[in-house]
Parts: sequence; C-alpha cells; structure tokens
Amino acid sequence: MKGTNDLTQGPIMPTLMKLTLPIIATNFISTTYGLVDMLWVGRLGSGPVAAIGTASFFINLAIALSTMITIGTGIKVSHCMGSGQKDKARTYIKNGFMMSILLGLLYMGFVMLTKNQLIAFFDLGSEEVELMAKQFLMISIIGAIFSITNTFFVTILNAMGNSKQPFQIFSIGLIFNIVLDPFLIFGVGRFEGWGVAGAAIATLAANILVTSLFIIKTRNSELISRSSRWDSRQMKEVIRMGLPITIQRVTFTIISIIIAKIIIRFGADAIAVQKVGIQIESISYMTIGGLQGAIAAFFGQNYGAHRLDRIKQGYHHALVLTSIFGIIISLVFITFPQQLFSLFLSDVAIVELGTDYMRILGFSQMFMCMELMTVGAFNGMGKTHIPPIFSITFTALRIPLALILSEPFGLNGVWLAIALSSVFKGVILVFWFRGSLRRMIGPQVKHLNKGW
Repeated sequence: MKGTNDLTQGPIMPTLMKLTLPIIATNFISTTYGLVDMLWVGRLGSGPVAAIGTASFFINLAIALSTMITIGTGIKVSHCMGSGQKDKARTYIKNGFMMSILLGLLYMGFVMLTKNQLIAFFDLGSEEVELMAKQFLMISIIGAIFSITNTFFVTILNAMGNSKQPFQIFSIGLIFNIVLDPFLIFGVGRFEGWGVAGAAIATLAANILVTSLFIIKTRNSELISRSSRWDSRQMKEVIRMGLPITIQRVTFTIISIIIAKIIIRFGADAIAVQKVGIQIESISYMTIGGLQGAIAAFFGQNYGAHRLDRIKQGYHHALVLTSIFGIIISLVFITFPQQLFSLFLSDVAIVELGTDYMRILGFSQMFMCMELMTVGAFNGMGKTHIPPIFSITFTALRIPLALILSEPFGLNGVWLAIALSSVFKGVILVFWFRGSLRRMIGPQVKHLNKGW
C-alpha cells in the first residue's frame, strides 16, 4: 500500500533505523521551533525568556492532554496494520482526527477564560513579564490546536511505517519559522517588531502551514482519505489505552509547574535558566523520542502479527543504540556546559547558573533515554498502564527532593532532584520491561534467551 511499510518482515536493525532516522529528524525539527525562538528572544534578556518559559507550561499541557487520543489511535492503527485490518484502521484514524480537533478547541476555551489566574500562579514579581507571558500564551494557545493536529498526523503516519513524510513537512515549517522569527521579534525598517508576541506569531504561522501541508499530502491516502463511520466503542478503547499515558504526561506537566514555583524563589533568572536548559536538553529527549516512536510502531505491527521473536530482538538492538547515544550526550553536557548555554543568554551570572544546570543534568541523560525508549516498547504492545506507574511515582518525588536538597545546595539542589528521579526511572523501567517480556514470551522463543 502506498505510504505504508510492513515492519513485520526484513532484517530488524535496518528496519528500525530506516523508520527511526526520519522520526528523529522530525522530532529535532519540531524542537528546533522552540530553540530558534529562544535564540532570538534570548537577545531581549532574561525577562522575555522567563515569560515564554512560564506560558509554555500550559502549551505543553495541551500536547500532554492530546496523547489521550493520539497515542491510543497510533497503537490501534499499528496493530491493525500488522493484522491486515485496514478498514478498521481507517475508522480509528477518522475518529481520532475528529476528537483531536474537539479537544484542542475545548482546551483553547479553557485557557482563554483562565489566563490571568494561570500566569498569576507563578508570582513572577514583574507586571511587564506577566504581560508578556499572557500575550505569548494567548497567541500560542491558538497554535496548540494545530500542534495537536500535527502530532496526530505524525503518530498515524509513523504507525503506518511512513516516517519520511512528517520529516519533509516539518522541514518546510521550520524554514518558514526561521525566516519569520527575526522580522516579527525585532522588526525591519519602520516595523519595530513585536518581541515575545512576534515569536509566538511566527510559530503559529509555521504550525498552520504544517497542518495545511499534512492535509494536502495525505488527501489521497487510502487509509486517511476514505470516509468511514463513527465508532464510539473504538474511541472508548482508544481513550482507555491512551489515558494512562495522558495521566502520566499531565502529571509530569503539573509537577513541572510546581517545581517552577520552587525555582521562582531564586528569581526570574532561575526560571530563564530552566527554560533555556530544557530547550537544550530537548535535543536528547526528542532524539530518543524518535526511537521511541519507531519502537512503538515496530512493536505494534509485530505484536499485531504475533512476531514476539522480532519484538525481543528489536528491544535489544534499541537498548544498545539508546545507551550509546545517551553516553555521548552526557559527555557533551558535562564537558561543554558553558559553551552550550552561552548560545542563548550572554549574562555572566545566568550563564554560570546554566552551566551548573547542564553539568548536573548531564549525568542523567543516558538513564532518561533508556526510560523514553522503554516507554515506546510498552506502548507498542498496548501495555500503556505500566510506564505511568513508575513515571508518576518518581517524577512526584522531585517535589520533596527539590525542597530538601535546595536547602543545602540552593538552586543546584533542584537540578539534583530532577537528575536523580531520571536515574531511578530509567533503571527500574528497563529491568521491569525485560522481566515482563520474558514472562510474556515464555517457551515460545526460549532459544532467544541466550545472551540476554
């Protein structure tokens, strides 16, 4: 079928890499939207950066909520593709698309009604910074509808084994965003620019362009374009499957907001440090997010086709790749923290704080990568309820740890709390998955147990 790939056949490593690399590139490009914004806005000072950092929590919450639909739909579509049930996959896609749009509209209405209370929660201590945060939030929340839709398209195309098309479309959107950013932020000629609001408008325009291209490029797809009926039973199944991950990601975002409330005690500069640090760190978790998406699609199709032997071998290969990448990223963060951070902010005091952030978080990068990849493995087999148990528990542990460790170590204590929780999650989740896989496969592939 045009636009789809059978992941149940062929050599495992080349199949994984062929699927993974475009997803990694797509995720990197998606992350680069924020990096480009931060590179330009950083020239305006720490106040605008703190404003974007504050507003971004609620944009991230929208994407977290959307996983209730996108993750479950992607898993069911990959299962259908593996078992040859194309008509059923078509229904899942149509229903998921409609629900994604509805969710985006409802969330946008909520944020517009509560924007003052949401920003006031952080007590930024500056009316100017709060105003910038509200402006950025109001514009970006409109773009969240398109971001949710784009995420849906990416998830579905990945589940179909077509990871190249999202990369191509997001590349066009990134170029568009790069061109718009400096003009809308700083202006040109008599046009003075809109600062933080300009950054939000540039990203909004890029997201609209990407959504339009997805619709145009997939309109002739056999799975996406044909009409199908609304199936409430299927949608309940999708929500049931996606709900644990949604709870996990929403909880993560809420915990991040509480952590930001702790960080703000150290001033707006500390929030700016966290925002820039997260953007830099996103290079690693978005890259492994690409492998996570590939693993979910690969495991999904092979699980649907009952190819448990390929699942076991695929996880082993993915774990090796993840470990190598995680070690490299850790070494880069630990060795060049100042150079990385100074790309975004030039203030000496802030760069010093950022250097500590990068070095401390650097020690946890490999474990964070192991966690993300293993989540993709669980998701691909439809075991979406397992990762949230560990993720919520150890992510919530960040709050008491941050309060305790910030007493002797100051702001660095908060970074230590984040790093330690990532180590715990990575180690425990990998061991749990390997044990679960052995129990699931049992005697069917005993000959593969050697070397594990």
